[in-house]
Parts: sequence; structure tokens; C-alpha cells
Amino acid sequence: MSQRRLILPNHADGFITEELQERLGSGVPVRISFGGDSMLPMIDGNDDVIELGPVAEDEALRRGAVYLFKYRGRCVVHRLIRLDGDKLLFRGDNCYTTETVPRSDVLARMTAVIHQGSRISCDDRAWLRRSRRVVFCRNIVNAFLRFFRRDMRRWQSPLYFFILAVLMWAPLNGLEVPLDNFILGIRLDHLLHATLYIPCAFFLMDYFAHRRPLIWWLLALLVALVTETVQYMLPYRGFDINDLVANFFGVTVGWLPLFVYKRKHPRINK
Repeated sequence: MSQRRLILPNHADGFITEELQERLGSGVPVRISFGGDSMLPMIDGNDDVIELGPVAEDEALRRGAVYLFKYRGRCVVHRLIRLDGDKLLFRGDNCYTTETVPRSDVLARMTAVIHQGSRISCDDRAWLRRSRRVVFCRNIVNAFLRFFRRDMRRWQSPLYFFILAVLMWAPLNGLEVPLDNFILGIRLDHLLHATLYIPCAFFLMDYFAHRRPLIWWLLALLVALVTETVQYMLPYRGFDINDLVANFFGVTVGWLPLFVYKRKHPRINK
């Protein structure tokens, strides 16, 4: 049977799934284009073609492998991340959310990716190593975002900027906290200033989500400049250029991971 490529529609209509299963049942791998960016960086749905192999009813599914399955009337190609009896949990490498489907909705397993004309087997060691790194990084990001997910940042962001204003502008000198101590050769007050501004770009990100990451950095620098400059006009606080440099350093340290991640995942699904 021919390996003529299928163009997989979003809607899992009966005709396309029957044709897919018929081809897989013949023992010939099927190549499809499915579109989308949910499996970046491992698969670019707009350019890459994936190769599918059949999945027997009694076959044990492999955690970490990529499968084609039906989900809410759509055909989805995502990675299996957990097995819970007959319930399977899938997630795209470029997604935060997951899909839970029954075993019967799994149609095929991805066996290879055709990238720029070259066939890359999913059993290749380099592919498996890279897949593990991507999944590991995604798990770290998801663990972080469980607390800092978008709906929670709605109140965390105003709270952060309120605390920032209090710490920068309130008369805290009367607390007589010794800030001229040194840690690893760095003055404690400068270290505290830098640490305080690390989350600044992260909490500005939602307000300017459609802007380039450079804008997040510049706006965070502006916040650091304004909060430090206001101290010049407060009789109980003082402007210090070294504190301002520490503020800028903290902003940059917090912004760099956002910039790198955005460059690697320009079409990230939130």
C-alpha cells in the first residue's frame, strides 16, 4: 500500500480515522501532516511530517512515547506522560494543559519524524535523550507555574508591586537593620535590592504579553529607575547609584530566562 501522506484535519471525522486505521492495519506506516505548534520544539507541525505505526489492542503503551488519539472530537498528537489504568494522561511538549482519554481512543503511535527530508526514528538514542530533556524542563516549568499560573498572577502581580513600593519608599531605616554586611564580597543591601527586582519582568509579562521580550526588560528597568529615583525626594530615604545598579542587575537576571525561553518557544501555548 502507498505511503501517500495524509493531511490530518482538526476534526476527527469518521472517514479520515477509518482510512487511517485501514492503512495502519495493512502493516504499512502512515505519514501525516497535522499542523499546529503544540509539540515544539520536538515537532514543528507546520513543516515536519510524522510517521505513525499501529497500536494493538493488547499492546502496552509506553510512557514518554508520542501517540495519535481522539480527544473531544479532534485528532491530537501528544506525548503520553502518565498511565492510570484505562485512563491515559497526555500533554504536548509546548503545552501546560493535559488531556485525559480512555485507552480505546488511542489510534496510533508515532514512530518517526521527517524533518527537512530526513527521517528521524523515535527509537533513536539522540531523539530519546532530547525528548527526556524537553519533558524534564517542561515538568520543572509546570511545577513552577502551578503556583504562578495566570489566574493566580492576577492577585500576585499587584501584591508584588505593592510590596516593592513599600520596601522602596516606606521609612524602614528606623528598623536599624545592619545592611552594610558582606556576603561573598557583596554588600547585603545591594544583594537584597537585586533579589527584590528579579521577579519584576515576570510580573510585567502578562500586561504586555503581545510585546517583544525586550519591552518587558525595558519596562522592568523603568520600574527600577522610578522606584529608586523617588527615594531622592523622600527625606527619610536616599538615592544611591549602587542600589540602582543592583536593581538593574536583578531585573536582568529575572528577565534572561524569560527571553531565552521565549526565543526557543516563540509560539508557546499557555
